[in-house]
Amino acid sequence: MARQSGKTNTMFAVLGILSLGPHTGYDIKQHMEQSTSYFWNENYGQIYPSLAELLDRKDITVEVIRQKGKPDKKLYSITDQGRQTLSDWLSQPMEHVVMLKKNELLLRVFFGGNSSPETIIKHIQEHKEKLMESLHIFEELERWLINVEHKDHNHKYWMITMSYGKSQFSSLISWCDESIKVLSS
Repeated sequence: MARQSGKTNTMFAVLGILSLGPHTGYDIKQHMEQSTSYFWNENYGQIYPSLAELLDRKDITVEVIRQKGKPDKKLYSITDQGRQTLSDWLSQPMEHVVMLKKNELLLRVFFGGNSSPETIIKHIQEHKEKLMESLHIFEELERWLINVEHKDHNHKYWMITMSYGKSQFSSLISWCDESIKVLSS
């Protein structure tokens, strides 16, 4: 299969959220904010067109719920066909991105000889603070996941994803510490 476009990947992210249960478009965005936003996030301008396309493809259904004094609520659910579409996508080869193509911090460090070590240390320290904030989020997520009472079949996948994030941020924090030490000597 050819490399997936961002729009197609949005559809799979939406299908993945709907595989957990019925959601409104708003609920999908909120669920992403609480679960996948650390590695994959979509905005409403991406979610709603994907929902329309998934409906056309019959990968999802929609139930319109009438509400008194409010706009109708649209509750989307994944179909068996949608589950198969998601499963097929999960089994396809993917493009592995090991490092971002553009990293401003590394660009500044690479050309740091044109500045003072203190300036570059400051950039690395600020970066480390952001990394520590992100690590803290993954540590909180880990505590929450460990204490989840009803561990369904997704739990082990969530733990693995959390472990990846925690490992990545811990490693980058170590890199910051080592780099600051080198620049300080």
